Amino acid sequence: MTNAKKMAMLSLVKSMQHRSTSEFGHGHILMVPIIISTILVSILLAGCASPQNLSNVYILALSYQSTPQVSARGAPATNISNSISAAVGLSNTVEVRAGYFNLCVSQQGKQWECGRDASSLQDRFLDADPLNLITLASGFRDGVIFPGFLAMQIVLHFIAFIALAAFPSWYEEPGNPKIDPFPTRSLAYIAQFAAGGAALFGLLSALWQHAAAVTAGAVVSATTYGHVVSHTGTAGVSMAWISYLLLMFSFVYILVMRIFVNRFEISIDDDGNDGLNDHYQT
Repeated sequence: MTNAKKMAMLSLVKSMQHRSTSEFGHGHILMVPIIISTILVSILLAGCASPQNLSNVYILALSYQSTPQVSARGAPATNISNSISAAVGLSNTVEVRAGYFNLCVSQQGKQWECGRDASSLQDRFLDADPLNLITLASGFRDGVIFPGFLAMQIVLHFIAFIALAAFPSWYEEPGNPKIDPFPTRSLAYIAQFAAGGAALFGLLSALWQHAAAVTAGAVVSATTYGHVVSHTGTAGVSMAWISYLLLMFSFVYILVMRIFVNRFEISIDDDGNDGLNDHYQT
C-alpha cells in the first residue's frame, strides 16, 4: 500500500475519533439494536399474557365464519358442512388468539380473557365455542410453534451485550498519535459470533412462526369447510422480523469494523507504527 493510502486511512480513523465523544464507542452504539431486539423478543414471548395490551401480540387467530369460504362437494361433504353450519350458527363471533405461552379468547367484541390454562378458558366459553377452537389453538401453541429459538436468541443477546459493553470508548489524548478505539480480536470475535448466532436463531424463529401459522390456519379452514377462518398476528410477525434485521445490522457492523481494522493494521505494519497493534491483539 502506498504512503498516500496509508495516510488517508490514518486520517479517516482520526476523523472518526474527532467526530466521536469521549464516552461512546462502537460497542455502545451496537448495544442499542441489541437492547431493542431483546425487548421485541420478550414482548413476543409474552404475547396474549394480559387482555390490556398483549392480546394484540399473537401468532395465530381462529374465528368462526357464518358464510363458509370452502364449498363442499359430494353428498357426504355437504352433509358434514351442513352439520357444522348448524352447530356454529349465524351469530357466533368467538375469536381465539394463540401466543407462544398463552391464549386469549373474546366473544362478540367484548373484553379479552387471557391465560395459559386452556381448560379454564373452555369453561368460560363452553356454549359459545361449538367447534372447540380453544383446544385447536392450545394444540397449535403446545405442539407446533417452538419458543426455544427465541430463548437461545435471548441468551446470545446477553453474551453480545456483555462483549459490546467491554468495547473501548473513543478518546483523544493531546500530543499522542496512538489510535486506541478498537477492541481486541477475541472480544470482537465473541461479539460477532454472538450477534450472528442470535440473528440465525431469529431468522429460524421468524420463518418457523410464519410457516406454522399459515399452515395450521389453512388446515383448520379446510377441515371445517371454511366455517373457521384464521389469520396471523401482524404485531407478532413484525416483531420477529424487526428483531432479526436489528441483529443482522449488528453482525454486519462488527464484521465490517473488524475487516477495516485488519486492513489498517496490515497497512501500518510496514511503517513500524504499533499504536494500533498494542491495543488490537489476539
